[in-house]
Amino acid sequence: MDKNTGKEFVNLLHDALEKEYNDAFLYLKEAEIFKKKIVGGDKLSIVFENFSKEEFRHADRVAMKIIELGSKADYNFRPVAIEPSLRDTLRSHTEKETQAYFVYGRLIELCDDTDFNIILKGIRENEKEHLDKITHILKKLK
Repeated sequence: MDKNTGKEFVNLLHDALEKEYNDAFLYLKEAEIFKKKIVGGDKLSIVFENFSKEEFRHADRVAMKIIELGSKADYNFRPVAIEPSLRDTLRSHTEKETQAYFVYGRLIELCDDTDFNIILKGIRENEKEHLDKITHILKKLK
């Protein structure tokens, strides 16, 4: 990997780390809200809790790679606003999961580490599963 490609790779890893941690905490926060405020919210809450766990695992793997490459894994948390409705929440997550899917696609293109490339492909597949599930739930609301 040349210097510019390496820099882009590390920058994308940092971007992915931030997205993963922010989404992990957001999914947890929303799961609690769904449990309390939505009829039948228990099922959706479980889905979001599981997504949160997966996002934490993704973040951990990305952070380990950042450190392995000699950079510092910054855990930048941005306060993320809760959307005012379930429909808005799901739409927001479709955007976030789509962005994550494309970030991991680019990371896969740039990655010259076979083992980590397999990890990235697994993470991207999880993001696709999240997107598919959220899209399915959103369609059921319409």
